[in-house]
Amino acid sequence: MRVIQTVSGIGMEASGPSYSVPGLCRGLKAVGVDVCLHARMWDKARDFPFDYVAYPYLRSTFLPGMNPLMRDGLRNACGKADILHANGLWNMPSVYPGWAVKGTKCKLVVAPRGTLAPWALRKGYWKKKMFGWLFQNQVLRRANMFHATSDKEYEEIRAQGYRQPVAIVPIGMDLPEVDINAEAQRRRDAESLRKILFFGRLHKVKGVDRLLLAWEKVAKDGWELVIAGPDRGMLGELKGIVAERKLPRVSFVGEINGPAKYEFLAGGDIYVLPSDTENFGVTVAEALASGTPVIASQGTPWQGLERERCGCWVPIGVEPLATALQELMAMSDEERAAMGARGREWIRRDFSWRGIGAKMKAAYEWLLTPEKVERPEFVVCD
Repeated sequence: MRVIQTVSGIGMEASGPSYSVPGLCRGLKAVGVDVCLHARMWDKARDFPFDYVAYPYLRSTFLPGMNPLMRDGLRNACGKADILHANGLWNMPSVYPGWAVKGTKCKLVVAPRGTLAPWALRKGYWKKKMFGWLFQNQVLRRANMFHATSDKEYEEIRAQGYRQPVAIVPIGMDLPEVDINAEAQRRRDAESLRKILFFGRLHKVKGVDRLLLAWEKVAKDGWELVIAGPDRGMLGELKGIVAERKLPRVSFVGEINGPAKYEFLAGGDIYVLPSDTENFGVTVAEALASGTPVIASQGTPWQGLERERCGCWVPIGVEPLATALQELMAMSDEERAAMGARGREWIRRDFSWRGIGAKMKAAYEWLLTPEKVERPEFVVCD
């Protein structure tokens, strides 16, 4: 089986699709799939353990991500491929796959990656409306199967009227190589304050302002709130809330990348993701993989936190968030450590990239020969 994975671009820092799409490629290769990644890349000398084609970033004043080299490269590659799996929407690199499979036997799989969420559709609504009418909608109609990373994203696909089969396969996660327990203990020995962490983009959709208001209700001696991540238009407002309300022990530490992010997460006692919406919420998986219990809003698809007894899944709002924080802050270090250990085991059991690759391979095999292969239970046809 020959599979092409595409994504608009691979950034310098492995986060979001820059992490998860290459991760899926690694998982597919681990289970015997011949996979090649096509993407625009800033750094063309990537040390990927699979085949890839790197395209340059070109300036375009008319169409987002326009790149004739990528268009032609995908068209040529599709003649020898069985599956083209496109990740993301609303730019030309997400349109080229629909053009490339036309007239070939190659099946098209489309993963929206959160771009069909209501908040995402509202952002630049008229531009997306026009882009969809001109380009994107024909690609979505041409898809032979969709890939959703959660039940929530499956519902978003159906809400837009698309009736093709949907493979519900989550994003995978690598367990950090650092000794999580030793790192957490080292930080506790060195610093007496217990830490509540947020790690992610400082963007309105992330709900960090609600986290600050919840902290105002629960702040007590021995605890601090640490907020890490790049500013996406919210840092000034968040610092204003801290100053206006005189919130104690709140620090903004900026962007943290690479292995340091796992050390940061492992050194926390509670991780919080209070987002309005997430199609997956990879930072939750990163925190759990780091052995840290999690509080996530019901705008994320992490209801399993309560089933696995490694955190809380709470309604969006200040009061539910404050209640969950009080509950976890009242626990002993040992109780929170046990929650974190259960979360790490959950990630190891259900989110390994090899396991994710095996699921995606099974979905591909069914799509290619449905008369011979039984439909996997995670592929929904309704």
